[in-house]
Formats: sequence, structure tokens, C-alpha cells
Amino acid sequence: MGVEGHGRWAVLNRTWNPVLSGILRSPLHRLASGRFALITYTGRRSGHRYTIPTFYRDKGREVTIAVGWPDTKVWWRNLTGDGGPVELVIRGERLRGHAVATRSGDQDAIVRVRVDDRS
Repeated sequence: MGVEGHGRWAVLNRTWNPVLSGILRSPLHRLASGRFALITYTGRRSGHRYTIPTFYRDKGREVTIAVGWPDTKVWWRNLTGDGGPVELVIRGERLRGHAVATRSGDQDAIVRVRVDDRS
């Protein structure tokens, strides 16, 4: 994706992400929470906490997030190597876990979250 394509993507994220995040935190979360979750992670350099909406696949004790177009996104790189702690909001439920991001070649990046103490 070229710079022009990335610019459009960034504008879409700045407008859509806050709207989707608000829905996922509200009683209306059922409108989107079957496919979207919120992930909160800490930036390695900044130490700031960030929360973004993502597509997810719930496998019980493991949640998998595929990061499409990983070259245009930087958030998942904070979870490479040993990974780090994250918080998730899935279907209105707040979860904590440990996430590790991996990428092989030109494929999408994958973030696997091992969920703590989930019933």
C-alpha cells in the first residue's frame, strides 16, 4: 500500500476507531462485539496505554487477532518477542492476558492472547 493509500487508512482509523470503541464500551456492544474487540496495550518506548478496536477470534483461553496489512500498522510490534500484558473487552467482558505477536514473511501478523482466569 502506497503513502496515499496509507493516508486514507489513517483518516478512516481516526474517525471510525473512536466510534467503534464507543459502541464496544456501551450497552450497544452487541451490534459489533461478535466480530470486534478492544485491545489495550502499552507502548514499549512511550509507556503510554493505547486502546484500539480489532477483529478477533475467540478460542476460550486464547484469543487470536489477525493484523491485516501489518506494514501499515505499528501497534502489534509492541507485542513481539516476549510480548506483554494486555486487556481485552470481548462481548462486554473485560479480560486480562499476555499477548505475543508474530509474523512470517509477507503474511499478516498474528497476535495470540493467552487469557488469564476466564470461566
